[in-house]
Amino acid sequence: MADETTDVLIVGGSMVGLAQALFLAQQGIRPLVVERHGQISAHPRAQAASPRTMELMRALGLEEAVRANENPHAHYGDVLQAESLAGAELGRFDGPFRHDPAEVGSTGWTLIGQDRFEPVLRARAEELGADIRFATEMTAFTQDDDGVTAVLRDLREGAGSAGRTVRARYLIAADGSRAGVRHGLGIGHHGQGVFGRQMNIVFHADLDPYVAGRTFFLCFVSNDRVKGVLGKLGGEDSDRWVLAPSLPPGTSHEEYGTEDCVGLVRAAVGVPDLPVRIESATSWEIAAWVADRFRSGRVLLAGDCAHVMPPTGGFGGNMGVQDAHNLAWKLALVLRGQAGPALLDSYEQERAPVAEFTVDQGVIRYLQRSGLDEEAAARHRPETTVLFGHVYRSGAVLGEDGPGDGAPVEDPTTPSGRPGTRAPHLPVVRAGKEVPLHDLLDGGFWLLAGPDGGAWESACSAVALPSGVAFHRVGAEEPEQTVERFLARYGVGASGAVLVRPDGFIAWRTAHLPPQPARTLAEVLDRVLARTPG
Repeated sequence: MADETTDVLIVGGSMVGLAQALFLAQQGIRPLVVERHGQISAHPRAQAASPRTMELMRALGLEEAVRANENPHAHYGDVLQAESLAGAELGRFDGPFRHDPAEVGSTGWTLIGQDRFEPVLRARAEELGADIRFATEMTAFTQDDDGVTAVLRDLREGAGSAGRTVRARYLIAADGSRAGVRHGLGIGHHGQGVFGRQMNIVFHADLDPYVAGRTFFLCFVSNDRVKGVLGKLGGEDSDRWVLAPSLPPGTSHEEYGTEDCVGLVRAAVGVPDLPVRIESATSWEIAAWVADRFRSGRVLLAGDCAHVMPPTGGFGGNMGVQDAHNLAWKLALVLRGQAGPALLDSYEQERAPVAEFTVDQGVIRYLQRSGLDEEAAARHRPETTVLFGHVYRSGAVLGEDGPGDGAPVEDPTTPSGRPGTRAPHLPVVRAGKEVPLHDLLDGGFWLLAGPDGGAWESACSAVALPSGVAFHRVGAEEPEQTVERFLARYGVGASGAVLVRPDGFIAWRTAHLPPQPARTLAEVLDRVLARTPG
């Protein structure tokens, strides 16, 4: 018999694992998270939370907490290119924006390093009941038809510790690009492979004289000695910085001693005798691949163990957060017996095509520095499309008859409102207050009806889900222009309705009120949730 049991065991307690714990805890599931490192990493790694990630944080009431922890030096929309910080400027280009200029969402980027973002995720997940254990590794696991049995070892007890067994109904692998769980399952990967390696050097130095009053989020440096990215980690009075230099193929940070790191920093700054104190260094592969499968029985993959992409664009960590969000509500409903186990099949069906697309977009942006061929350049899609334009096709989406191009994305600035797409941004009025629609998506289903769709409200109250389906009639308090926007963007008539899933994606829509709306809605939910009608 196992020493302890849990519904969900999450292996990996960095950005994706902590987000997975948070989203599950919000759904009322108390997961167990194990992380082999003793604490959250001091390296920033991912440098920003995307507008889609921030949309999810807003719905949890965490936007202010995340923004309060953003990098103190954050300067939006400003990236510097130079031979060195003290050398000739080569140009500037737009970086992330704090507000969405395309008005596809209600918020924009937050320039927050992973080292600052993860504590926010951890604190809220633990507050909601997640059990998060650092300095704990999973040394072995087996699975059967009913669950997973894992052996956990507390690394503080020493190598002789026998470990404890944990029985979980499901295991989520969020253990990063090393992908120990994925390798253990024999799941391969495909893609363009490894482009190179990048080191992160956290250091202390007074760079104010060489910044010379300029404002920028990051500084891309390129000279004969070093090619990499400089970024400040502290506030105005801090001397803590990070340099992320590219390494030659086949090398690691372990081959670079303290003096080597000092030399790279001095070359990046352009000051040969700069006083520098190195705090720490690490390295990681720049690669592009996608796992061949995202699931094996009771084990599901999320984040970098499922897909790896170059850092350009800032898509990688944010993609993992959205994997976790897609999976959490499905897993919660299955665990509570409110959905059939086949609902979990939709996770890979939906996320794998999006991963293939996003990895390709990251590669395109990475290669732009050395020049793209025409075929690759033609595949480039705007940032807004990469972040918000996903199109899901799965059993959890009731697709519509008619021609389709099968593309994994559409342009979210001209949304179709078809099932499988993210519900278009819409300001709605609740209790006399205008709020963005996605602020309301707190983990349950919503039915949005047109101005003549009042009959849908009783249909929602009859739904066989303990949490029910929340209802909103667009036009009850909204002005006419909002009603017109809803009907046009969602592709429904005045009595029609749209069913929005807990992750903010459209599961189903109907242009008009059917003869038996309650029966229709019940049948739709049975199909979306892969359950047999009772």
